[in-house]
Amino acid sequence: MNGSQAGAAARGVWLSACCNQSGALPEPPESPRAVQAAVLGVLSLLVLCGILFLGGGLLLRAQSLAALLARERRASGEAEPGGASGGDDDL
Repeated sequence: MNGSQAGAAARGVWLSACCNQSGALPEPPESPRAVQAAVLGVLSLLVLCGILFLGGGLLLRAQSLAALLARERRASGEAEPGGASGGDDDL
């Protein structure tokens, strides 16, 4: 074989490997939109979980601080005889 025949054969092999019989390029297995949608879904789930975990932690901390404040108020009300429980000046 000479150089031109080898080049034509190589071109034919390359065309049959990368193109279908109509001459159009084959579609890639996963389109970029599918990859973008998958990445967006994973990032959305990550953000949602982060908000839930951080928000839950802040909610628990706020509840414990409120309970601590209520306990301190109750303890200070018991320490003062007649101070916090009697009278109309609480309004």
